[in-house]
Amino acid sequence: MLMVTTNLHNEQIRLRPFQVTDVADYFEMVQNRDIAVNAGFTPVNDMMEAQYLLGRQLQQPQVFAMVLVATDKVIGSVGLYERMNNQGEPAPRQMDMGYMLNANYWHQGYMTAAVHLLRRYGFQDLQLARITASCLASNVASRHILEHAGFEQYDQVTHPSYAQFGAGQTELFFEQLAPQATVGGDDHAAG
Repeated sequence: MLMVTTNLHNEQIRLRPFQVTDVADYFEMVQNRDIAVNAGFTPVNDMMEAQYLLGRQLQQPQVFAMVLVATDKVIGSVGLYERMNNQGEPAPRQMDMGYMLNANYWHQGYMTAAVHLLRRYGFQDLQLARITASCLASNVASRHILEHAGFEQYDQVTHPSYAQFGAGQTELFFEQLAPQATVGGDDHAAG
């Protein structure tokens, strides 16, 4: 799959499946503590840990590398992940969006462009009825990306101090429904 979009400076980025050869660029992202904390994982310490995480990404069919067209450098990851309903089963026609971006490329419009493109892909190509996403309340940039892409906040939760992700912090939950889509009551409230 090849999807191309541009950022604020009209630089082209391409979304494509991850490749094993992306490990050096991927390591550059996943070793960064700020990126890891906001994305909900522990930063890696070495290339072997990065290879393991990248291997998991390779198994996700709807997760894409964000690549600068001019240099072929992987600068981020954006994807759609299986969403579970209140009964612990896959929620029909719903997916969770997740993303991370190399800190050297923050605040330049790359992720905003990629989220718009992935949202369109989810609704048009995958025929999803609902896409959800979340971010920590302290991650103002991520919240703005979601709001700019048309997502609306539908819930929030403050994690206990012992939680593995977001300990003591508030997580905001966002959603966007496909045009004229309806979602069942229990699935809509799943968090």
